[in-house]
Amino acid sequence: MEIENLNEIGKKEIRSVRVEIEQDLVYPLLRGRDVERWKALPSAWQIVAQDPKTRKGYETKWMDKNCPKTKEYFLGFERELRARSAFKKYQEDSALWSQYNVGPYTFAPFKMVWKEQSSELQCAVVSSHDGKVTVPDHKLMLVAFDDETDAHYLCGTVNSTPARFVVASYAISIQLGPHLLENIKIPKYDPKNEIHKELARLSKQCHEKVAAGISVSDLEDQIDELAAELWGLSKEELKEIKDSLEEMR
Repeated sequence: MEIENLNEIGKKEIRSVRVEIEQDLVYPLLRGRDVERWKALPSAWQIVAQDPKTRKGYETKWMDKNCPKTKEYFLGFERELRARSAFKKYQEDSALWSQYNVGPYTFAPFKMVWKEQSSELQCAVVSSHDGKVTVPDHKLMLVAFDDETDAHYLCGTVNSTPARFVVASYAISIQLGPHLLENIKIPKYDPKNEIHKELARLSKQCHEKVAAGISVSDLEDQIDELAAELWGLSKEELKEIKDSLEEMR
């Protein structure tokens, strides 16, 4: 397949090239700008030449046998790749194309994602795109799942007003790291629990409607009511939380 690198999007501009490489290691790239509440749609592609089991880049012999054109593409940027701070700190003894923080979770079939840097928590579920697993970039937080319903249950719960209120109450500025899930008590998904099942179903519906450009305010109201029931909140308490969150914006 023919690719052209996005040479101007990083902190350092690099030369532009258009080359032929194998498609084996090319995956849909999900960036922060691609994520909003109930929607995550990749807008570019990336090469991930990392063995998720060893947490290191594929060995040179493996690349020679399976992806020689991809290897040559990387060698064309050897100086830039070796200059990466994460490479020098974590992978300098590994293959040139090694990447930091890529593991089995990176290739999970379903992920709930949110932007690390955002003024407001916005989560979405992402799966495959054009037949390949979507890989989020380092600016996105993720929770990996093998099951789609589990992912949507968590997404529906975290996107609820009570959960967002908790995050808005303590999160520092625009930093929304993985710590937020440590501060929200979310029961493990139970397929026999009707509230859990309904939260997952509504999350799926929200994703479908947002993708079609349809308002989901009615569905979000239902999610809020279920979340209130999940955490034992009264209607009055839920209203107070909604009003308070609106004032904090």
